[in-house]
Amino acid sequence: MTSPASTFVPSGPDALAFRHALRHFPTGVSVVTITDGDGVHGMTASSFSPISLDPRLCGVSVNKPGRMHELLLATDGYYGLSILSNRQGAIADWYARSPWAVSPDVQMDARHGCPIIQDCLAWFLCRKWGTYDGGDHSIFVGEVVEHGSKEQGDVAPLIFHHSKYYNIGDNIARGATSGS
Repeated sequence: MTSPASTFVPSGPDALAFRHALRHFPTGVSVVTITDGDGVHGMTASSFSPISLDPRLCGVSVNKPGRMHELLLATDGYYGLSILSNRQGAIADWYARSPWAVSPDVQMDARHGCPIIQDCLAWFLCRKWGTYDGGDHSIFVGEVVEHGSKEQGDVAPLIFHHSKYYNIGDNIARGATSGS
């Protein structure tokens, strides 16, 4: 079964209005990493999502076509997902602009030959489990074979909202409303 061809115009008025509405949803920032014969490739993704606890599955949505899309589609092996801290905005910017290269300033750890960004808040080593059509994106689901996280004192996740980075704000008690 093939997917219908998209008639979506990324810069059209409907697309811009949709993108504006989506910017109201804050997300954490992750970087997807994979190796091939040319070296390490990475891509910034705010579309990371936990999928299942049993089995342990995580998903990421990747734009078609693109270098990372091609690499994930072709792999039958591992890729990494690194959750960035609020001190790693420059890394997120680098991989958002240059998803085909490795910054000389980005230090990596290797897990089963797969790159994971050093000093990230959490990381997931995934083995490709499934790929699903998502319109102009594909949704890559990976089975988490290894993972880790760090408590780093005052370091919090990098938050993306309205096309800007933020720190987490004040804790709000459950059930409380603003002005209460």
